[in-house]
Amino acid sequence: MRAPNRPLSELPLGELFERLIGRSRLLAQQEVELAKTEARAQLRTEAKTAAGLSIAAICALLAVAMMLVAVALLLDIWLAGWLSALLVAAFVLAVGSIAGLLGWRTRVRDPMGTTRRTMEGNIRWLKERRA
Repeated sequence: MRAPNRPLSELPLGELFERLIGRSRLLAQQEVELAKTEARAQLRTEAKTAAGLSIAAICALLAVAMMLVAVALLLDIWLAGWLSALLVAAFVLAVGSIAGLLGWRTRVRDPMGTTRRTMEGNIRWLKERRA
């Protein structure tokens, strides 16, 4: 029978290790639970943020479309309607193409590369130790 209030200096080494392992396990479980709780809360917050930003992006896109229609109507004063609309469309296509090409150049070419290499190294190290 263990005395719960005995000083640690009086406990046998085996019991000290049992307590250490038990408390370490409890701490790890609590840390995992904290991480899960925090992740859930942040995920809900990020979902609300994404919804708000999506609505803002749609409104901005519609506003830009209306501005482009206004530019085409303005050009209609000097050019034929179809030609002014075609010029505005060509301008938008050029801007979009340039933005797309610049965006494509900045894509991630090796996703999670450092993490993957580190994990592969750890797995190799563990396999070597087990052999």
